[in-house]
Amino acid sequence: MISDTVLTTLIPIRDHRERLVSYAVSSCPAYEGGDSPDPEAEARRTMESIGSLTRLAGRSLVVPTTPSLLREGAVTRFVSTDAFWLLATDALEDPATRRAVERLQSSGLHFALQGFPDGAPLPTALVGSILVMDAMRTPSPLLESRVRVLLQAGLRPMVRNVDDRATRHRAMNAGVALVSGRLLARGASAAFDHAAQDSALRALRTLASYADGRPADSAFDRYVHEDQHLGAALLKSIGSAAMGMRGPRSVSHALNVMGRDAVMEQLLTVTARLLADAARSPELALIALRRARMVERLGAAVDNAPHPRARAIAGLLSVAEFALGAPSVQLAELLELPPSLADVLVERKLPLGRLIDVVDAMDYGWWDDLRARCSRLGIAPLVVSEAWLGCWKAARDELGN
Repeated sequence: MISDTVLTTLIPIRDHRERLVSYAVSSCPAYEGGDSPDPEAEARRTMESIGSLTRLAGRSLVVPTTPSLLREGAVTRFVSTDAFWLLATDALEDPATRRAVERLQSSGLHFALQGFPDGAPLPTALVGSILVMDAMRTPSPLLESRVRVLLQAGLRPMVRNVDDRATRHRAMNAGVALVSGRLLARGASAAFDHAAQDSALRALRTLASYADGRPADSAFDRYVHEDQHLGAALLKSIGSAAMGMRGPRSVSHALNVMGRDAVMEQLLTVTARLLADAARSPELALIALRRARMVERLGAAVDNAPHPRARAIAGLLSVAEFALGAPSVQLAELLELPPSLADVLVERKLPLGRLIDVVDAMDYGWWDDLRARCSRLGIAPLVVSEAWLGCWKAARDELGN
């Protein structure tokens, strides 16, 4: 388990085709006040969570570390872990740290560097390593020239804080292979699945019409029968959720055996998959369902939060703009959303919208924003962190990942 004194998140790292390839670990102290933050202690506590985070993510991790942790050999027990240990480039100016890195590399550990190497030449053994730069701290012309230098030196540039498509485009044009940052709306030229998109829109519209918690009725029956694409996806999902038992033969059979409310609950998972199918982005299903379960759970701690079903739908809606490549205002009108859900897509002034802001801050490691947004809602950041971890596991299990 992650230490209760550190908040930790995993920020996706994507390649030039926008495929998820790994995660960057970002952490901060769970509590404000008291003594000044101790980077050494924080890095050590983060290191203790790497085993569980690797199992959770199912991908390689880029993990911040410190020179003293490397010199004492604390990371040697992670030789078999799929991780890259991220070290400030200027730390290599210390001969002892440089020797420690070379020794650890020879034992099978992998390293990434943070910051452009302005000092002494890097060790030959680090050729081919990832070198991380910050888009927020590097002007565009300088970024492009530095990327060229790094490529010529045999390094693999990665740019973090890529939070808009213009920045991503500039980085990729410069030759950057990897970027990390917030979820970006699907590009206009990206391939997408029209049938899945239409079914995702119908699913969101139908779920929104029951957001107040009222029981499903005959109108819901007609809906799940009419959309053949969704019906097939629903039966597949229910069959995979049956844990080895024979699944329902038809939508009618599912409604009779499971009941309408259980089928509607399964529709949340199916909609997450449809959003991912529409964008041709498999990772989006996990993101959408994780957010749905996270808002559902966190809403229990917020005054005047809507029905749990509305909270889960809000989580799905928070990725609709990215999955469908449509402006949020347009989606709110197209889906005929009730005011509390429309606010999620537009202004985020109501409790549900503010919960989505909290989830954004947690997902992207915006730690100062997380504290401020949690304070406005009266939620402890540690509660959010625990929900993030639990809901990632729950969503992965629901999707069978």
